[in-house]
Amino acid sequence: MSYPVQNPSQLSDHIKALRKHRKMTQAQLAARLGVGQSRMAAIEKNPALISVEQLMAILSVLQTRLELRPQEADETRPTSAGVDW
Repeated sequence: MSYPVQNPSQLSDHIKALRKHRKMTQAQLAARLGVGQSRMAAIEKNPALISVEQLMAILSVLQTRLELRPQEADETRPTSAGVDW
């Protein structure tokens, strides 16, 4: 299963789908992360507010890895609109 992410808002659906694929509730995932269920709900709702370290912890519990790869020439290039570097 592959979950391409080209903007932070896509993480919401992907984290939720990964959790459900592992047959975990928000409460179960939260417990594994050492946070409350309400915090996990907030993360799923707006994952753009978490740190890379927190994202990596979530992905680790969900037995998922983060993989960066160059975009192929025929793929649509994401825009940086709304990104403040």
